[in-house]
Amino acid sequence: MKSRLLWLAILAVGGTAAYFGLTQPHVSSIPESVRSPISDLKPAGPPAIEPPELTIPALPVIAPPVLSAPVLTPTATPSLRPRPLPSTPEVPIQPGATIDFSTGAPVVRSQGKDQEAIDVAMKDILDASKKTGFEAKK
Repeated sequence: MKSRLLWLAILAVGGTAAYFGLTQPHVSSIPESVRSPISDLKPAGPPAIEPPELTIPALPVIAPPVLSAPVLTPTATPSLRPRPLPSTPEVPIQPGATIDFSTGAPVVRSQGKDQEAIDVAMKDILDASKKTGFEAKK
């Protein structure tokens, strides 16, 4: 409500100022002693500048390159045989061994630590599978 009253007051003041500014432009708050000397002044125009002489240089003529016919010289012909694909390393399956690919190549390791880690992981898997169950749908 307050903002509506504020807008109404602003519009009333603006309307009043526009009315008196358009209907009575001779009423001014500038004193006559200042207004008289100012009324004779005219705004100064921009200084005259002589335009520079304009010369357009001739465009250079670009000749297309002269291409000579290709000269064929007898060279060794490239081999068109397909390159053999790199073979994948074959690693035999060994029970109780671990294949390590961390170096980029398969390395078979069979250490006691690896077997212990496998045994612990298998025990965890079996324990988790015992707790997991699904109810039959009715």
